[in-house]
Formats: sequence, C-alpha cells, structure tokens
Amino acid sequence: MTLSERTPAGRPAVASDVLIGRDPDILSDIHAPGVAAAIWRRTPDAAFQTWIDGLNETRLPRLRTCVPVHKAETAVLIACGIVATPQGQELDRFAGDVGALTAMYCRIMGTDYARIRLDVTDEAMCPKFHLDNVPARLICTYRGNGTEYVPERHQGDPGRIRTMHTGDAAVIRGGQWPSEERCGLLHRSPPTTFRNRPRLLLVVDMPD
Repeated sequence: MTLSERTPAGRPAVASDVLIGRDPDILSDIHAPGVAAAIWRRTPDAAFQTWIDGLNETRLPRLRTCVPVHKAETAVLIACGIVATPQGQELDRFAGDVGALTAMYCRIMGTDYARIRLDVTDEAMCPKFHLDNVPARLICTYRGNGTEYVPERHQGDPGRIRTMHTGDAAVIRGGQWPSEERCGLLHRSPPTTFRNRPRLLLVVDMPD
C-alpha cells in the first residue's frame, strides 16, 4: 500500500508511503524516498499466540534498558525471570524474536546499541495520533490489538485509519529522521477492550 504526498517545488517532500510485505527485508525500505513506515506482515505461530495470550498479566515482562545488540535477548530473559514468566519453548521463542527484531533494527539504523521497551498496559498509552520525537522506531504488538496509523492529512477521517496485525513488526519514521522529507504519517495506541487487554508492546529505539 502506498500513500504518497508531494509538496510544491522548493519545499521538503512529505513522506507518507506505507510499505507492507511478507519478507523481513521490507523493513530496510524505510530508507527509500517517500516511505514513512515499512511493515513486515507476520502470522504468529498458533501455539505461541495461545501461550502469550493466556499468561496472567503479572507474568508479562516489563523492560526499560539500553544494551548492545547482542545482549537484547538476554535482557528479555532477565525481565521474564523477574516476573516468573513460565520457562519453556515459547519463552525462548519470544526472547529470540525480540533479539532478532532488535538486531534487524540496529542493522537498518547503523547502530550497535538499542533502547528496548516492553510495555504492558490495559489502557491506550498514546490514544492521540502523534509523531514520535525519534529518528525511527520499531514496534511490534505481541499481545492485543496492533498500532493504528493514518496519513496526517486524513487524521480526521475514520475511514482512512489502518491497524497493524498482532505480531507485525514495523519501522516508522519519527520527527528526527535525518532527511529533508517530513514524516506525514501519524500513529496511536488502539482502543482497548476486555478481550484484548492487557497489551504487550515491544518498542526499539536509537540510543540517546
């Protein structure tokens, strides 16, 4: 899907294209002109999704850390150990996936360190459409509804709002993207319902 906007000559272009694909390499297309977000469409393993959806909220890991890329998986395992997340194949799959997504983000952004967050919430953390004050951010919802996004110029039209799938991984440009292109794509946390809460969200950013 593409949602392009070009401004008159002499003014910076507004990047608002959204690229969606099944190949993980699509995340690297965030560097392409006009691209505001690249989404890797993923179908979660059924056994894993059943496991993570069934965990008690007290067993879901919370994490705030900045680590070398090769320490990301270990950081997740430590966070899971603190809240006694049940050990086993599914926990290893989860930690490994966070580590792999962090490595992909670091490769795309050209950094050896990353800030990693695992947020657990039953409320919309950012209910208003906004642009993050970062160069670019990787997000993935492991449990609950995915992040919603809309072109800035259409944020008043509910029919233009799109929602990422659970398990999708996306790299979204922010306000500090190093380009003359201004990002024209906004996003927000989805409304929560009794069925989908609490939500477990991964956020990976550039280090400060």
